[in-house]
Amino acid sequence: MAAPPELVDDTIAEICLRLPPDEPAHLVRAALVSRRWRRILSGGAFLRRRTFDCICWEALDCRHGRVLLGLFAERVNLVVWDPVTGDHCGLPDPGVLPGYYSAAVLCAARGCDHLHCRGGGPFRVVLAGMDYFSRDAGVRARLYCSEAAAWVASAQLASDSHVMRKPSALVGDNVYFQLMEGDVFLRYDMGRNRLSTFDPPAAHVDEGGVVLMPMGGDGSLGLAGVRGSRLCLWSTSVGAEGIGGWVRRGDIELMTRIPFMPYSEAHVIASAEGLGFGTIFLVSTEVGLFAVDLKSGQERKLSEPGNYNDFAVFPFMSFYTPDCTSGKVPSPRRTH
Repeated sequence: MAAPPELVDDTIAEICLRLPPDEPAHLVRAALVSRRWRRILSGGAFLRRRTFDCICWEALDCRHGRVLLGLFAERVNLVVWDPVTGDHCGLPDPGVLPGYYSAAVLCAARGCDHLHCRGGGPFRVVLAGMDYFSRDAGVRARLYCSEAAAWVASAQLASDSHVMRKPSALVGDNVYFQLMEGDVFLRYDMGRNRLSTFDPPAAHVDEGGVVLMPMGGDGSLGLAGVRGSRLCLWSTSVGAEGIGGWVRRGDIELMTRIPFMPYSEAHVIASAEGLGFGTIFLVSTEVGLFAVDLKSGQERKLSEPGNYNDFAVFPFMSFYTPDCTSGKVPSPRRTH
């Protein structure tokens, strides 16, 4: 039997224009079908016709099989979504200034190995952003609990620096964000409901961005930053009262691994969380976006050149076993 003909671009656009405007997850799933579908749905022609709010949804975080989406609007709108099953949950307004925040999503199931996290299980969301609505303005962190369906904790820190829309890092009960000014990092301790800040390694010069990540299973925090054509690796211990001193873990010469244009720069964009050094980093150059596996020594081009430095990129990892009786993915569920 001959394969059915492929849909033309106009037909794909017409189908997606009819997706329910109050179900933005459907549009995101459609964009994940292929590069061609993503190009159509992110193109100016489609966006000009798609007048619904869901065109403004942006990925804020990706962890434990879930994606956290945020909507640019007059208030903060958040949705936690499972791309495999389609399950999604809308969160109440956290009460911070729209556009000046970042957030992290994580599984809250006890004993979970995070290899089979599903959208129907318990989760937490940590949001950090500028709070101009209270008497004492500053950076505020809020903790959302899916079992309570509410923001259950809040901590504030006197600071006038905005939180960068960059990938966060989770180490134990601590969530880490990057602040926009002064190359300072923000730490939120979920167990103690406490905010604090700390500095990057004094010897590191930030020329091509930095990313934070957990260091394997020893509970330490890792940092990777680009200086020239080298990926510089650092680590530090994490304790109840703060972090220890930074220790240099080595440098990786990127020019021998991925292509560079003459006199161009490299930027580290993200890392695959939970696997530590010796795993995958996303690095952008003027040639494109590359995945660099430090353990195997392999690299792979993921995308053509783009403005990756101003937008967050999140590696998504999830494992799914279909229903043994039906062999099908469960129907999407929506919770509030």
